Amino acid sequence: MTLNIANYINGMVRIRIKGIMTERFVNLCMAQRILLWDIVKHDNDLYASMRLNDFFRIRPITRVSQVKIRVVAYRGLPFLIKRVKQRKMMLFGAVASLILLNIMTSYIWFVDIIGTKQLSDTMIREIAVQNGLRPGSEKNTVNAKQIEKKILLAIPEVAWVGVSFSGTRAEIEIVEKTMPREEDKAPTDIVAGKDGVIIEFIALAGKPMVKKGDTVKKGDLLITGIIPEQTVVDEAGQSIKNNVPPQLIKANGIVKARVWYETYGEAEMTVFHHERTGNREMAINIKIGSNQIPLKSAKLDPEAEFENEVIHKKIPVWRNSGLTVESEINIYHEVKTLWAAKTTEEARDEARTKALLAVQNLVPETAQILSRTSEVLDAAEPNLVRVKVSIESIEEIGRSVAILGQ
Repeated sequence: MTLNIANYINGMVRIRIKGIMTERFVNLCMAQRILLWDIVKHDNDLYASMRLNDFFRIRPITRVSQVKIRVVAYRGLPFLIKRVKQRKMMLFGAVASLILLNIMTSYIWFVDIIGTKQLSDTMIREIAVQNGLRPGSEKNTVNAKQIEKKILLAIPEVAWVGVSFSGTRAEIEIVEKTMPREEDKAPTDIVAGKDGVIIEFIALAGKPMVKKGDTVKKGDLLITGIIPEQTVVDEAGQSIKNNVPPQLIKANGIVKARVWYETYGEAEMTVFHHERTGNREMAINIKIGSNQIPLKSAKLDPEAEFENEVIHKKIPVWRNSGLTVESEINIYHEVKTLWAAKTTEEARDEARTKALLAVQNLVPETAQILSRTSEVLDAAEPNLVRVKVSIESIEEIGRSVAILGQ
């Protein structure tokens, strides 16, 4: 490996030796301690590699051995230096590009703000600009810690901020605080969101209007937020007004009820589907602007059934032209109708599945399912199977409703 490095530094050439005494040339080089390697014979010529400084010593040997030498390849540092000297402007451009690239990468050209959800990027960007972080700023002049501190002090909603640099890009990462929601203290009533029988009732705030065991309908008042004026009893046992006006509060409580759901599903005993026969016809139209030109029409059997497949292809707009050219291909596939019969069990299972899917959309995820039953109903049509699914659950039915007109 050391020899290869030395040969590359000094330069080496690949020569072709042509003549009737090529072997004598090789022997004379060895006698003169001229190193030859990678000697290959091709046809009547020899090919060999040698050092550049030895190449200038072989002229007397070529005369004695009556051979002709031709350089077929060369490589090494001397040739590289020569090539660079011949292309001074290219070298200058490469050096200038490296210098310019080094200068450009020492500046910030992009400022990204990530992590914001509720906060405005404009406010954060203004603080960064005020502290020297803007497109075109030199990296060494930007104090990342100071910018982080300023953002935290100026925006209380920020929990954490980090400023980092990647190449010519600066990133300001924001983590927002989870601010507690302001409690809505507007006066409300609690009404029933569904029909049901109350099995658990706790009035936490407000006046209860029902009790455990009552049957309620959707919209019935359960807990009112209107507290009427109170009366007090004097020492003689007589009631007197307290002169306290009615109060409006936000009613609150727990109202759990037994709720029932019913849904229905249907399935046909015999169904049909279309199957393509393999025969097809094609119609092609060209649309140029608002004009449509038929290129090929389809010959369809009026007694057959077809499925139509439409393919639109837009031709690229010609240069400096706003004209739209589009092709429309209509493929008419001939189909035949096939009927398939289901068993009673298959139709019943399909109808039950449809009913269950429908009822699942009605029952809340938090509800406690007590029972689930299904019943096959008599259908008026002989080809139809109808199934009813009933679900009984326990769930929270109280809904807050604003008190209006007070």
